[in-house]
Amino acid sequence: MGPHVQIGEVKPGLHRLPLCPFPPVPWWGAAMSGGARLDGLEHYPKRTFRNRFTLMQSTGTLELSLPVEKRGGRPRSQDETMRITGEPDRKAWQAVRTAYGRAPFFEEMEEELEALFKNGPGSLGGWNRATMQWAATWLGISVPSDVTPAEYAESTETSMMSLMASAVVFSDVSWSHVWHDRQPHIPFLSLGILDLILHLGPSAGTAIKPIPLSGSPRPGSRPE
Repeated sequence: MGPHVQIGEVKPGLHRLPLCPFPPVPWWGAAMSGGARLDGLEHYPKRTFRNRFTLMQSTGTLELSLPVEKRGGRPRSQDETMRITGEPDRKAWQAVRTAYGRAPFFEEMEEELEALFKNGPGSLGGWNRATMQWAATWLGISVPSDVTPAEYAESTETSMMSLMASAVVFSDVSWSHVWHDRQPHIPFLSLGILDLILHLGPSAGTAIKPIPLSGSPRPGSRPE
């Protein structure tokens, strides 16, 4: 059974969620709440979770980073940021297979996941959206729509750090992790949603309860 955490004051209005690969459970709890939007307009910040996600292995957690092409000049959006494909994709897929090859639903999902890793979109934004859509299909929910330029200035930025630190509620669903015998303290909240889906399959969506979006408003002007 997952932890039950007290949720803070709810702030009305639209809340922007960052684009990141296989977002962790708190992101999806926020996505299930009304008023969530994808922030596809933000400039791509380097060295953040926008190009990385966390797996659970027998030896502990592994943070997978998706390398992107380096370019100078003006700041770019994720859709303008190109991934370095080929060998990095193969290594990432091998890491997923090693981590979750024993998971209950891995065999059922292996073919579509392999295609996503080896033949997914070349842009970082496109690939992140593809991982979100894959996860949303199995969770039985919809990916939030993109924030529009008109909505941007009146919306609130919801950072991943605030989501991880504030609240998440698992429903009364229990499961046994493939590495529980070697890692008795699994950091479920920080793992990519891939972990939950590969363990629970079509029931994964019932394990997450919506998180009312909260936190201090951080309105922004539309990036140029």
